[in-house]
Amino acid sequence: MAPRKNKRSEASKAIAQAIIEQYQPASAEDMQDALRDIFGPMFEAMLQGEMNSHLGYNT
Repeated sequence: MAPRKNKRSEASKAIAQAIIEQYQPASAEDMQDALRDIFGPMFEAMLQGEMNSHLGYNT
């Protein structure tokens, strides 16, 4: 397996900083809640697209 690159893009650093500034997490649980709030809708949309296109469901 190839070694993982540890370099982060400037865009990803900016996004991380914006999340921290917006949500101001004080604990790991706060950070988990922030990430759930941010990425939850994205994953829901991805799964919905999978159901619609791959499985043939229309919702």
